[in-house]
Amino acid sequence: MASSSAPGGKCAFCRNAARYTCPRCNFAYCSSSCYKHASHARCSESFYKDMVEAELRSGTVSEESRKKMVEILRRVEAGETILPDNVDEPLDSDDDDDDNLAVRMADIDLNDSEAVWKKLTEKERQEFRQLVNSGSFDDLLPPWSPWWEQEVPPVQEITPGHQIVPAYVAKCPPLVDVPLLSQVMKGSPSPTIPFNILNVLSGYAWTVRLFNGDHQESSVDATEALLSLSAVLSANANFEEAAIAVESPKMEAQNHPWLMESEEFAGTVRRDVMKMLKGPVASDQTFYVRAALSEIHVLLSTCKASLSKKKKPGTRKGLFTSAFGEASQHVELKITTLPLVKSSLKKVEFLLSFVLEYASAIISLTPT
Repeated sequence: MASSSAPGGKCAFCRNAARYTCPRCNFAYCSSSCYKHASHARCSESFYKDMVEAELRSGTVSEESRKKMVEILRRVEAGETILPDNVDEPLDSDDDDDDNLAVRMADIDLNDSEAVWKKLTEKERQEFRQLVNSGSFDDLLPPWSPWWEQEVPPVQEITPGHQIVPAYVAKCPPLVDVPLLSQVMKGSPSPTIPFNILNVLSGYAWTVRLFNGDHQESSVDATEALLSLSAVLSANANFEEAAIAVESPKMEAQNHPWLMESEEFAGTVRRDVMKMLKGPVASDQTFYVRAALSEIHVLLSTCKASLSKKKKPGTRKGLFTSAFGEASQHVELKITTLPLVKSSLKKVEFLLSFVLEYASAIISLTPT
């Protein structure tokens, strides 16, 4: 990339007299055309990226719009052009336009989508609309690898006198500390509990894949998905067969169009459950099951906190969300209530205590 120069010096891209300085990289430039130079794409396109990321983090976008916005981010991160092939120079190309992009964005918080939207020209807003509406809907999401698919080395070096934390632990959700089941209940646990755990794991895998790993950022919507998929959590169901327990979320999804996915997706979820059962290593086989249940506990706890604020979901107001009304809608909560979330939290804690004390019952479910 060309070297930087101060305002009043030479443009870093064409060597004409510089009039502006990029607020991100401090490179001097003379016009909007040079600001949009290919070698300056990281800065000139980053405001789109920041605006989209802010909207994604808000947790209020629909799944379809989320996929489209993530594709825009993927293209920016990959260094690809974010303009559709049939769009030619949608931004104002007037080199003498004093109201250029960098000047307008100089004092704006680029994480504030509403503030950025207000500063865009009509042509720039039109470009963003085209970006959101462009591209194929299929295969838009960037690759996301679940933590339970990590490669675990068969042998790890151990230093004498030091307690070694396995490398796989850092890549997994932190475990929730719970007591042994015998400390919270009397008598023997039901033989259906291991199968019930499979049902919860299957609903969890379906949910996190549906949200492409962003489930914690959309805790209320993700909880709605999980509770809709897992009859164990939402309806006190008990399962007596492993296959039915794992397959149940697929059947439940048929009642909720936004949760329905392909048979290929369902097959992936089944394999996910098997990988969780297999665990990272034979000596710590139930670790993945405990990690999954622990992350469910965190998800439900976050959702509980959100519901406790008594804020009803609805359309966020603002120029940006007005322009993308469909993208600003929450998932309709048909099942998620504060009492149900609280009871589900207790169930997850119970299941964690069971796995902690009856690991052999979980290990016995693993296909040989």
